[in-house]
Amino acid sequence: MGSITSGHAHRARIPAGRFFARRTIGVAAASLLCGAFGLGVVAVSGVPSGAATATTLFVDNVNGTMATGCLTSGAGACKAIQQGVTAAEGLPAGTAVTLDVAGSSTVYNESVTINLTSASGNTLDIEGTGSTSPILDNGGTGTNITIASASAEAVTIGHMTISGGKAATNGGGINDLGTGSLTLNSDTLADNSATVDGGGVAVGSGSSLTATNDTFSANAAAASGGGAVFADGTMNTLNFDTFFGNSSAVEAAASVDLSNSILADGPNCGGTIADGGHNVSSDTSCSFPSGSTSISNSATIGALALAANGSSGPQTAAITTSSSAHGIVPLSACAVKTDERGQPRPGIGFTTCDAGAYELQKSTGYNLAGSDGGVFVFPTGQTTGFFGSLPGLGIKVNNVVGIVPTNNFQGYNLAGSDGGVFVFPTGMPAGFFGSLPGLGVNVSNVVGMVPTNNFTGYNLVGSDGGVFVFPTGMPSGFFGSLPGLGVTVNDIIGTVVQPGGGGYILVGKDGGVFSFGNAPFFGSLPGKGISVNNIVAIAATQDGKGYYLVGSNGMVYPFGDAVDHGNLPALGVSVSNIVSIVPTATGNGYWLIGRDGGVFAFGDAGFIGSLPGLNVSVSNIVGAVPTLF
Repeated sequence: MGSITSGHAHRARIPAGRFFARRTIGVAAASLLCGAFGLGVVAVSGVPSGAATATTLFVDNVNGTMATGCLTSGAGACKAIQQGVTAAEGLPAGTAVTLDVAGSSTVYNESVTINLTSASGNTLDIEGTGSTSPILDNGGTGTNITIASASAEAVTIGHMTISGGKAATNGGGINDLGTGSLTLNSDTLADNSATVDGGGVAVGSGSSLTATNDTFSANAAAASGGGAVFADGTMNTLNFDTFFGNSSAVEAAASVDLSNSILADGPNCGGTIADGGHNVSSDTSCSFPSGSTSISNSATIGALALAANGSSGPQTAAITTSSSAHGIVPLSACAVKTDERGQPRPGIGFTTCDAGAYELQKSTGYNLAGSDGGVFVFPTGQTTGFFGSLPGLGIKVNNVVGIVPTNNFQGYNLAGSDGGVFVFPTGMPAGFFGSLPGLGVNVSNVVGMVPTNNFTGYNLVGSDGGVFVFPTGMPSGFFGSLPGLGVTVNDIIGTVVQPGGGGYILVGKDGGVFSFGNAPFFGSLPGKGISVNNIVAIAATQDGKGYYLVGSNGMVYPFGDAVDHGNLPALGVSVSNIVSIVPTATGNGYWLIGRDGGVFAFGDAGFIGSLPGLNVSVSNIVGAVPTLF
């Protein structure tokens, strides 16, 4: 029959006392090997080698001590972004450079000039990282980032806040004078100004701009040329961007392709705007053609303001369900799968996408699952969330180990320790992709299940770190296993998957972490010198840039951008029966679930019920999954 680990808190374990700092496995192809977990469950082909040289350099204005090189994180990082850029420019020709800029409460107070000459052939990707978004603000002493006229290669800037720049001519935030290309991804540009064009960004005729999932707020240009964006190049694309509170939004000296974006507090558009559809403008200046899917003169965009909105990254502007931007983008046009915060598109509980850089997510409750396949829905009385249970079908088992959401939270699967899978609601056309008993595979050590491939498949994980991929033969989903690495363990307790697929993490009872595919490693308990043997669950943050580990005593260990909202030992609460952690949709809180169905709420996770509160006495809760209401 079936049982799995908690849906949001899939588990996995590595041998006690063994620290596996990091192992990342990339594969070109994988196939399911039907066999016992102990023998390994997959075959992996070779890893293709890249043709270009790739290097990561590091900048950290708090911990960095270097002025050159910038070769390692922490003390080996450079103090200033300009130092990192200069180091990138000096690398051998043809190097693709990622500049890892660590965030902190300390602002990067500097002006940066980038000059990637055609002779170097180097590209540069400046990426903000860490639990706090890095902010570049030179205090109004000029343009924050200037791309020199001799610069001829691609520049990308991602997950940064760029503010306070004040240009004597063009481009207060960024002034691109080069002949390469500029890509902005998940950045916020706010309170920049220029005396001529492009308060936020100015792109010259020799370059091109691609901006996706960016927020532009309170930028100003004294001339008529785009308070937020002035684009003089011939290939400019704005997609899923939010503009509000600027002196004007977009000025196209040549042409700008505009799609899936919010333009509020006009005037919004000037010059030639190519309407890509599903935009929402507060005025008629964008001249969307008749019959367009874009909306002109909308009075229902709603009030917009910069806020954290559950993210440690750049601030964004939230919308509500009453906004004209909500749900305007059909799934067929929603190719960007996350918003600026890393939250999923479509939002949890929705089937269409929102215009702009912020994607609305529904509020969450939780379902609790017992080892007998019973399911309890909270808050009680809600009309959604319950899709059936094994006792309700007259099926008697005692080996369910968890529950995971399916079909965009419109159902759930229960999985058994034998690799059996039960799909709810019964009769749902999608959700079941196979099981181990269906393959004639006899095991009793399945501990976790995780949805894959945008809920069109799932992986089962064994206590030995073996991985079974369903549906069998799926071209993606398998990225390695511990038996496949020759690693012998028997205490894996869970797993989580990257939001967009491409990798997963296995976790041990001692808090050791195995990373496969492109799943990033953010640390482990052994790596922190913490010795435990009671880790029971793991949950990923919505953007995949962090995870929580939780012990049976209710101690919570955050990694990456996961935020610590509290734990039971700190409250003086002594328990030893916690089995799951369920983060809220906002990322600003979580619930801890006990084996008796007790629930402890932290952060913005309001208390919405528990089994003891209903006078229901059980001791077999094995997992929990978020629901929508």
